[in-house]
Amino acid sequence: MAKPGKSAEADEVANEPPKKGRTKLIIIIAVVAVLVIGAGVAAFFLMGQSHELTPAEKAEAEKVEEKADEEASAKNPPKYVDLGTFTANLVREESDQYLQVAISLKLTRPELEERVKNSSPEIMHRVNMLLQSKRPSELITYEDKKRLAGQIKEQVEYVLHMRKIEPVISSDPLEAPPTETKGGKSGITEVLFTSFIIQ
Repeated sequence: MAKPGKSAEADEVANEPPKKGRTKLIIIIAVVAVLVIGAGVAAFFLMGQSHELTPAEKAEAEKVEEKADEEASAKNPPKYVDLGTFTANLVREESDQYLQVAISLKLTRPELEERVKNSSPEIMHRVNMLLQSKRPSELITYEDKKRLAGQIKEQVEYVLHMRKIEPVISSDPLEAPPTETKGGKSGITEVLFTSFIIQ
């Protein structure tokens, strides 16, 4: 029969967890922590290495982009899609005046032609609303017409889901800043006024 003192001592030794298992667990946790911290530091440095392009690098990038555009347009000549002739009452200034304008789109992506035609009722609506928001004095100079062409382009791009944010229809250019096209170039290179008459 075993002595009571030795039995209690044996129970304590049996209840102690093995020291080797605890040490391995601590080492594994430390290695994982070091790896996670190392990956975070590496990602931080890699992401932080993006730098601003120098003017020379920007010029070179623009040349490469222009050359790619020229090659693409040589392979696929642009398509022209008529949006139609629009007649809109302008916002009254000195007297009642209206604008009559014929609009065409120059497209560099051939697949856009069908999309423009399928969406023409909404495009025509948005262009009409934009034209009716204008004053005659806002459509006099070349710059005025160029600004209007840009605003029409934004409306068309929005209808074709190339812009996330709906362009504001406003006669004040400060109220309606240009919005970014999703993914860069839309394939709509120009809005052309084949006729432009204010009476």
